[in-house]
Amino acid sequence: MVMNVKELAILTLLSEGELSVKEIQEYVSISRRNLVKTIRKLERKGYIQEKAYVGDDVIVEITEYGMEMLYKNFVYLRDLINEMENVLCTKFDC
Repeated sequence: MVMNVKELAILTLLSEGELSVKEIQEYVSISRRNLVKTIRKLERKGYIQEKAYVGDDVIVEITEYGMEMLYKNFVYLRDLINEMENVLCTKFDC
């Protein structure tokens, strides 16, 4: 259920609105090849979809299912970070 950081970053960007692959690449620091691979993976899972083609670029958007999965991962990660904070602060007197 938990997505990797690249997938979460892309979905988070798309939750604000549609973007082209080139625009996404400006925000995430991964190679174009890895970005396209990750986008295809997200499309296969139904989290994002192609909206339009502009020249040699593709505009993608998050689906309703993608938003649901982003939220589920947010809740999971939020709880994990809170638990990490409790453990670390107990050990290091935060």
